[in-house]
Amino acid sequence: MAKKKFKHRPPADIISYNTLLAGFSEQDDAEEFEKLLKEINENKLEPNVVTYNCRMRWFARKGETFKGEELLDVMESKGVLPNYVTYNALVQGYCKEGNVGAAMRVFKRMKVMKRREGRSDLGVSVHSQTYVLLFKSLVEKERLDDALWLCNSCFAMKAAPSFEAVKGLVEGLVKGGRSAEAKGVVAKMNFLVKGDAKVAWEKIAGELSLEEGAPSSDP
Repeated sequence: MAKKKFKHRPPADIISYNTLLAGFSEQDDAEEFEKLLKEINENKLEPNVVTYNCRMRWFARKGETFKGEELLDVMESKGVLPNYVTYNALVQGYCKEGNVGAAMRVFKRMKVMKRREGRSDLGVSVHSQTYVLLFKSLVEKERLDDALWLCNSCFAMKAAPSFEAVKGLVEGLVKGGRSAEAKGVVAKMNFLVKGDAKVAWEKIAGELSLEEGAPSSDP
């Protein structure tokens, strides 16, 4: 119905097409989604960041996030700057596919652009779904160096990441013979966590075994 009404309007701009793209993506309507992309090309409309974001989310939903990442280079070549939504779609897509190495690569790429271009809009809250999902995925895949790097990034922003993910990181570090680093993480959490959350964290911290060879807190 939306498509039929759209056809009877004056020639649309890219904003109108973006609205329809997002709608057909949510409906998982591949035929109409591809038709719209073809129309955008035929009408010689210039895709903007929202257009690319729609396409990236589409690929991520299909388990083809790598195709979405390829669009980053296309965007740069056309002078279209990616935004937080762009990177968020790729990081979450890769995490859901279990490809945490690629997710971390994209996340670091975002951090580099933020620093290089002075892009404050690319700042990511440590409580955002991107941070939480990436940290959790890294711990689950035992990518401890990357998980520790991300955890320390949170600490640098004076913020405490997900308690359960930190617990997994600490246990992984101890298991890997890195008790000193595990103790450092716990010490920083003890310092950063305040208010009502402190009780919950202290309960988790009290169950952790920080000495190598000690029994795990898991039943």
